[in-house]
Amino acid sequence: MNIRDEALNRLEDFSNNNLGKYAADRNFDPGPENRNNTSLLSQYISHRIIDEQETIRAAYQKFPFKKIEKFVQEVFWRTYWKGWLEMRPQVWDDYNQDLNNLQNELNSSNYKEAIEGNTKIPCFNDWVLELKEFGYLHNHARMWFASIWIFTLGLPWQLGADFFLKHLLDGDPASNTLGWRWVAGLHTKGKHYLASEWNINKFSAKKYEHLNLNEQAQAKHEDRSYDIQPILFDEINSEHSLFVFHNLDCSLHLVEKEMNYNHYALIDFTSLLKKENYSPKVLDFKIRSNQYLTTTLKEQFNSQTIIQNKDDLQTIIKEKNIKNIIFPYLAVGYENDFIKEIKKEFDIYYLARDYDKYCWQFSTKGFFKFKEQIPKIITKFL
Repeated sequence: MNIRDEALNRLEDFSNNNLGKYAADRNFDPGPENRNNTSLLSQYISHRIIDEQETIRAAYQKFPFKKIEKFVQEVFWRTYWKGWLEMRPQVWDDYNQDLNNLQNELNSSNYKEAIEGNTKIPCFNDWVLELKEFGYLHNHARMWFASIWIFTLGLPWQLGADFFLKHLLDGDPASNTLGWRWVAGLHTKGKHYLASEWNINKFSAKKYEHLNLNEQAQAKHEDRSYDIQPILFDEINSEHSLFVFHNLDCSLHLVEKEMNYNHYALIDFTSLLKKENYSPKVLDFKIRSNQYLTTTLKEQFNSQTIIQNKDDLQTIIKEKNIKNIIFPYLAVGYENDFIKEIKKEFDIYYLARDYDKYCWQFSTKGFFKFKEQIPKIITKFL
């Protein structure tokens, strides 16, 4: 079974059997062997193996909005985070600079105990092992984990965000970076999230005693501020064009609308992510996504062109007389950083989805302001 069929089957199964109970059950973490109260769709949505519109539409086919409102909001959180970071890309750049400045911290016993699950906090150790084994944590556990990392273990939030991004199958720079900043009290300045023993024991399957968490910590502070930068979407010229698929947008939504590109290829970011020390489990998932796209490329576009590096791209440009190179929009992240460098030499353009262009404009402030626009968004796209 290819990865898209796998995603569609999971979407159908969740919609038929568990969606109706989602609002009531979603905050509980029953453990990795019993995930019926969550959709487990995030890894597919983050790579757009299935997209947000498909997911919300499937939910609407089962229940009215009031019944599925919480689930729909969770899908839109990812959209909101992406739009927010697209308008403030310096947050990502500063985060990466901070990581470079924190390299000495990687040798500390405190950090090593944390990433190996050898702390004196049993629940935290369990989550470390779960994350490594399954590439997933319940959203509530992610919040507890980040809070303990920052406020009890006293580790830099940037290193925790990096640990998550490299191990989560659904990890994406926007949701991950901004989620960690939110827990720390930096996203909404002064408002942080503190994990507490009673809350962990109420909502998790296992009961933990004597956790000795820092439940009185103050929010983190930074002197930086980030102004909004308008997103300038590219105008697309399909003359003498090469359309380059990538596994952060695996659907055919973009090319279905206008199938008039001259040539098609797939770019493989695997070697780039290996250098960034992504976990084998995450790399395997991305390789499976590439395998699906490779098959699609061959069957629907009669192409077997795989781009591994800048030299491969240069060769194709010369052989095919390419003037315009079009990528499905690459949001802030390591892949975009790589392509931004190549853009200095080639005419590369990002083709954005109408959904993103419309939704991201509402990501200027907090999610609750964004949430007010959800009915309007749904009316437009469903």
